[in-house]
Amino acid sequence: MICDFCSSHPPAWLYPADTFLDQYNSVSQGDWLACDECHGLIEAGDRAGLANRVLLTDVVRSGLVDKKLARRYARDLHDRFFRSRRGEAHSLK
Repeated sequence: MICDFCSSHPPAWLYPADTFLDQYNSVSQGDWLACDECHGLIEAGDRAGLANRVLLTDVVRSGLVDKKLARRYARDLHDRFFRSRRGEAHSLK
């Protein structure tokens, strides 16, 4: 299992969420997982900081995906997550 926001290991939190479609009509199936760092950003409402965490993913660091495109996609995806979120986070520890 990995953090659904930054792909780090291991996730420490589960966020209940409804299933939704992203801007490309790919399905985000239910609950999301978050590492401690992303959880802190979510709880602080720091959406810009959360989107910047996508820059830590291997696909972005390797140059396979443009940083601006990745950040823009993450912002949209996270907005959809926040709209679909259902309730408080649950610790996986």
